[in-house]
Amino acid sequence: MRTSLEGLRVVLVRPQEPRNVGQVCRAMKTMGLESLYLVGAEGLDRREASVTALEARDLLEGAVACGGLTEALRGTVLSAGLSRRRGRWRKYFALDPEQLVERIIAVRGPCALVFGAEADGLTDQELACCHLAVRIPTSPRFPSLNLSHAVQILAYLLFRRLSSPPQDRFRPVGDHELEQVVGTIVDALAGLGFFRKASPGEMGTFWRDLLARAALEKREAERLRRIFHEIRGLARHR
Repeated sequence: MRTSLEGLRVVLVRPQEPRNVGQVCRAMKTMGLESLYLVGAEGLDRREASVTALEARDLLEGAVACGGLTEALRGTVLSAGLSRRRGRWRKYFALDPEQLVERIIAVRGPCALVFGAEADGLTDQELACCHLAVRIPTSPRFPSLNLSHAVQILAYLLFRRLSSPPQDRFRPVGDHELEQVVGTIVDALAGLGFFRKASPGEMGTFWRDLLARAALEKREAERLRRIFHEIRGLARHR
């Protein structure tokens, strides 16, 4: 099973717009992908592409130029061609991006994400060179994605599964902690003499319902409890 982004390559077949290629480099680098292969891009203006590559110019400079798709896929154990078109001579099935990610994770060895020219995508023959087809769901009213956007979507999904740094997870406050916060608030209000006109029970219910709807995270609940704890202390020393 794959545990890193190492060995993943992005293959651009007959790219037409140099600035799109530069944007692909940026999309790759932000998601930790470093291996770019260019097929049929002999006339590509790399200086123009570098304008949009910015800090990802190293990927552009290190891109492997190939004479054909077969050469670009040499050594891979799994290759997937992106295509939104259907046809008699094309793949019977196309995976969703999430399904593709699972297939890539399940294998060891080099894998390739293959993208066709901006105007017409992969030809039937080019798609036939790939093990799998993948289709990114889009609106039927305007289904065409920019090349770099398509790369970004697949790269992001792979990054999240294979290289995403741990995120602070939302930890909802439990009933016991919620009651502690409510108790501290009610005690603080009592210390201020608030309940000369209001009922502690009614006020406790009000805060309990309000905070329950707010879906507090544990750190938020603790901070709120400390604030009212300080208020209670100040009230005692008035």
